[in-house]
Amino acid sequence: MKKPDFVGCKEDGTIVLGNHVSSDGKVEEHNKAIVFSHAHEDHVTNNSIADAYLKDKKVVMTDDTRKLCATTMLCNLVSDYNLEILEHGKELEFDDFSIELLEAGHILGSSQILVNDKKYGKLGYSGDIGENINSFIDADILVLDSTYSGEHTNRKWTMQDSMSQLVEDIKKHIDQDDINIVADPGLLELILHELNIWNRVPVVIGDKKEAGWSQVYKEKHYEQPNAYVLKGSDDERELKIQNQFNITVAHNRSKLDENPKGITYIAKNFGIENEEPINEVSEKFKLVGLSCHATGKSILNYVEKVSPDIVITDSSRTNTENAKKLAKIVQQEAGIQSFTSDEIKLKKI
Repeated sequence: MKKPDFVGCKEDGTIVLGNHVSSDGKVEEHNKAIVFSHAHEDHVTNNSIADAYLKDKKVVMTDDTRKLCATTMLCNLVSDYNLEILEHGKELEFDDFSIELLEAGHILGSSQILVNDKKYGKLGYSGDIGENINSFIDADILVLDSTYSGEHTNRKWTMQDSMSQLVEDIKKHIDQDDINIVADPGLLELILHELNIWNRVPVVIGDKKEAGWSQVYKEKHYEQPNAYVLKGSDDERELKIQNQFNITVAHNRSKLDENPKGITYIAKNFGIENEEPINEVSEKFKLVGLSCHATGKSILNYVEKVSPDIVITDSSRTNTENAKKLAKIVQQEAGIQSFTSDEIKLKKI
């Protein structure tokens, strides 16, 4: 089968799913809709939604994604005429195509995307996927996230092992020192859920986004802190006077002081190939190999479950080498024709 020119990924990260639909980027004039797979900022921004509204295009996402975006975005995410909330397992039908979303297991509200196009067939985008997915899109052509290369690893521990060790280590130090926890949006809230010490430590320090995301997760019955005080506020200063030790949480390292007091845990997708899940840079600084992304063999398992005729690995949001490695692994081990998005020349409309 020849390389398709109607599905792939642009240099700016926009996923192209036929003539009518774009995803996770900028909507085109010829599109009828843009679909956002989840609420991370490298996939959706205030400007990308506002631009779609301005062009009178449908904006499609799950309600959880809408709520998470609304914690920081200024565009209308409540009542705009073009906003379409689509829940997992449901279809949104147009004259020439339909859109279906399925759970992606990455963060709250994250979705696999399927466009059933009358002209081009079933076009899929994995979005960012996690390791535990129960339902899979039925796509002829799959655009596949390439955050990880899919290379097999010799890692002796699982992500759950890493989470358990992190929670145990934090609890061990909670009455001895200040604690700083840094993790990506969604992953941080999962850590707080697993930590579940909020009757004992009801208030944490963070910024508006951390507080907003935590509230959305709490509404979905995740265990979260009872309250947040904003970093740099009078409430933070008062809390530090009241409490000998405090917990500060952040979605990225730049939100902490240059030399934060206490023990700092940075949970990130680096270090996932190390022999141990927690690696001490120093007594007060620990790197935790933890990710909401599928890694290693689980990526290939996902592709095999979707069982497309063609896979296109997304080389716009990540290391291009990962996209090349992943395409090669899918081709060799799953026997599915695979290309990187760099190899696909999308036609101009």
